[in-house]
This record gives sequence, C-alpha cells and structure tokens, in this order.
Amino acid sequence: MYAQPTIKDVARVAGVHFTTVSMALRGHPSIPPTTRERIIAAASRIGYQRNQVFAALTNQRRRAGTSYYVPRVAYLANRTEEEGFLKLAHHRMMFEGARKEAEALGYGMDLLYLGKGHHTSKSLHKHLKHNAITGLIIGAFEPGGPSLELDWNEFCTVKIDSRQIQPACTFISTDQLNGVRDAFQRMRERGYRRIGLAIGIDDEESTDNMHLSGWHLEQFGIPPEERIPPLLFPRGAREKQASELLRAHILEHRIDALLCNWANVRSLISLAGFECPAQVACAGLCITKPTPGLAGIVSNMDLVGQRVMALLAVLLRSEQRGVPECATNTHVKGDWHDGASAPYKR
Repeated sequence: MYAQPTIKDVARVAGVHFTTVSMALRGHPSIPPTTRERIIAAASRIGYQRNQVFAALTNQRRRAGTSYYVPRVAYLANRTEEEGFLKLAHHRMMFEGARKEAEALGYGMDLLYLGKGHHTSKSLHKHLKHNAITGLIIGAFEPGGPSLELDWNEFCTVKIDSRQIQPACTFISTDQLNGVRDAFQRMRERGYRRIGLAIGIDDEESTDNMHLSGWHLEQFGIPPEERIPPLLFPRGAREKQASELLRAHILEHRIDALLCNWANVRSLISLAGFECPAQVACAGLCITKPTPGLAGIVSNMDLVGQRVMALLAVLLRSEQRGVPECATNTHVKGDWHDGASAPYKR
C-alpha cells in the first residue's frame, strides 16, 4: 500500500517551499497566479489530496474571521536591544516603516538581533528554518558589529544600507549623494563660502561612500580656493573626541558653515568652542524629525522601511531567492528643511 503524497512532496515537485504550497492551496493573495497554477498542477500530477477535516476547520475559522496563518518575514539588526536599537530614531523609524508595510501586505514581522545574548548566524538559521521564514531584511547593519553568514540561496533578501557586508543583493537607502549636493547648494545660496563636511567613517562604509561622492561632485563646481577637504570621524568616536577634531578642522580651514550627518551637530559645534550660527552655521544631513532650530535634509526613514518591505514582498511572491546577477539599488530622496542653524548671510 502506497503512502499518500504530502504537502512536502508537492513542494518538491513544484520547486517551492512547503509553506508556499499551503498558502497557494488556501488562495492566499501573496502567491502570484502563475505560481499557484504550477503548484495545483504539481499536486494533481502526483495525486495529492488535502486533508478534508483540516480544510473544513480552516474554512470555518476563515468564515469566523479568525486568523489562521500569517506568513512571516524577519528584520535583522546587529545592534541589539540592550545597545539601544529602538532608541535610535533612524533605526526605529526604518523598522516601524517596514513593519507597517508588512502588515498592510499580509505579513508578520520578527525583529531579530545578532549579538551577545541574542542570535549567532547558526542559531539564526535554525530559528528561520523552524519558523519557515524565507524573507529577510538586513536592517542597516553597522560596521564592526556581528557579521551574518547564511546560505543565501534559501532566502529572499533585501538590505538597508549595509554595503560593507555580503550578500550583494537588492539594496535600498536614503539618497545621501543628492542630499549632500542639495544641502551644499542651499548653503551656497545663503552666502556661505567656506563650507565643510564632517561624517562618520562607519556611515561611509555602510553606504558605499555616498556622502563623499556627492561632496566631491559639488567641489568641482566651485573655485579651488574655496574647496575644503572632508573630515571623517573615526570609528567609535564619541562626542568629546569628535568635537576636538572638529575644532581643529574649523580653525585650519576657516570654515563658516558645516554639513554633518550626526544628529547632534549643533552641540558638536558648541563643544568645539564656536557659536552656531553666529560663527559657524550648520545643516544636518540625516534629520529624522524637522525642528525649528536645525536646517538640513529630512531623511524619509519610514519611507525607506516601507520601500524595503515592498521590494521584499515582490521577491517572495516571485520566489527570487539567492543573490541576483543584477541587484537593483533604490535611493529615497530627502527633503530640505529651513532652520535657525543656517540663516541667510547679511
């Protein structure tokens, strides 16, 4: 007597994960019609029949409005909860944007940490397999933190920033290059001529030097005597060290305005011994929430999160696992915000 084919047999014949088979046979909207047809054809070919008792219970729960199955994706971070992941506005906004978009698309989202007291690559892989999670968001991994080693052929993967780590997959980020260019031009319009740039080297590593690329493009368009080299804060620099480096940089190059991607740029200038904006004006390059006191680029972090989840959903529905031959890059434009830190020069 032959054993009845199982859902895993259907998955093997159709070339998909067994959870995809389950969702397709229940008419889940996240499964594209072509994939559903292929699965139904595979089930018919091997003689698979659904468990009628289970199907009846499922239909009963659906009619009662009870949630019967929600596919899940994972948002991965290498800064842990104890290290303040959700306390940092940019991380929190990107995660919340992704979570809300996941909910709108019919997915649940697990926030999983790599680091001390949390997951290693090995335990993460086990968790993902146990929970049938095949969609991953690498959420702005910070240089110097725990790395990630998985069999990427098992997963659909999208990254926020994190250009310093593998895999070289679909990528989304704020538009740092054009953000720097926009801020630089706005400061020139306001009459500043000795404009400096100060950024963290960690940020450049994770974004593939996008700030510096925008900066150098703008430097080509101004007189050589007004060009100022960028200041890179070393990895792990604290406010005191950064302010000391900034003071020396401002004095050496006679800077009258500063572009910086640190949220505390005004306090850095003050700690460096200068009044802002009387002596040194400034504009932020990564403002999470507009405030009257700080001019600069408001980065749409929540939109970055939404876009990354939308991209992941496309990969999941078309089952595009592994590392693509031609990965796409998406950059979300920021918006200039006027503020007291960058008044027009008289």
